[in-house]
Amino acid sequence: MDVAIAGAGIAGLAAAAFLGRAGHRVAVFDKAPAPAPVGSGLIVQPAGQAALAALGVLDGLEARGARLERLDGRVQGGARKVLDVRYEALGEGVHGVSVHRAVLFELLLKAAREAGAVFLYGREVAGADDDGTDLRLRLADGSRPDAFDLVIDALGVKSPFVTRQNAFLDYGALWANATFPMAHGFSQNILSQRYRGASISSGVMPIGTLHEGGEPMAAFFWTLRADEYAGWRAAPLSQWKEKVLALWPEAAPVLNTLTSHEQFVFAHYAHHTAPMAIDGRVVHIGDAWHAASPQLGQGANVALLDAWALSRAFEENANIDAALARFVKLRRGHVQLYQLVSYLFTPVYQSDSKVLPALRDIFAEPLSNFWFMPKVLASLVGGMAGAPLRALTKPK
Repeated sequence: MDVAIAGAGIAGLAAAAFLGRAGHRVAVFDKAPAPAPVGSGLIVQPAGQAALAALGVLDGLEARGARLERLDGRVQGGARKVLDVRYEALGEGVHGVSVHRAVLFELLLKAAREAGAVFLYGREVAGADDDGTDLRLRLADGSRPDAFDLVIDALGVKSPFVTRQNAFLDYGALWANATFPMAHGFSQNILSQRYRGASISSGVMPIGTLHEGGEPMAAFFWTLRADEYAGWRAAPLSQWKEKVLALWPEAAPVLNTLTSHEQFVFAHYAHHTAPMAIDGRVVHIGDAWHAASPQLGQGANVALLDAWALSRAFEENANIDAALARFVKLRRGHVQLYQLVSYLFTPVYQSDSKVLPALRDIFAEPLSNFWFMPKVLASLVGGMAGAPLRALTKPK
């Protein structure tokens, strides 16, 4: 097939690599003038790792990422746990890999180029038109590229292919990269967080190294309402640091490396699921199909699974309609499950609610001690709930 991919983010690059390796002719369109990852740290969960292993790039990720063994979230003061996820509950050696987004971006970009994908930067996609014969992209500058057999929408939550209302949540988070605080009570195998209610929280996530042999890095994040971001930018950074230290004094070594507002990126979180994953010969993947807040750390994970499933569907079906129907069947149940769980979890950990975090602080720790809960929590966070790999890994 001749395939057009709109968007060169994680979902688009993974789709380009998988489909290019399968022998399809792939052209990737992106509005950025050059390859450029946006964001800070992310976690590639066990399910996403399987997709990267299928592409042959997991070893490269492991070499530069941090081996994440546990997620540890505690209320202010650190005495009471409200989040306790241990990957070992899924089996010996199971873990997450936390990395800077640029590392995953680089690995996928290299894999896509090696698979023969052609990249057209500075080309903003505004939509597509299908007259029943020709399927053509519509670019923002008015130009119309040659016809394609399939268009993959990987443009994220702001995709022009999907009509959305009220997709963005009240909250997001400030993210910054810092030198990892060695010997200050932090572990390179643990994502540590502190909470006060659901409106104030912070975290330190190890993300390995940007370059082989480089110094260990951490991603630091702080919950912030979107309507408070402009005020945060205008106020002295020292004023904000006082709030952080009041919540989490042990984070001082990380804060000492953050000296400018420009070191931070604000990520405004969203939650929305498109009514349909396919529209004729246009298919939505990643956040374009199912955007969710990162409370479960699934963004990159589900994007990688979408790309893998789409490629697998076309390996099984030469007919485009049949392949797209198979793709939806492979992914719909897993997507619906995680959209629901994310919708339920988000206000418990990030909202203006007073009741939900109070209940969380009382019941989360004792509930996590039930014999079955460690595996349930690890399965949810690991992206393994709903058995998303069953059909993708069976022999062809």
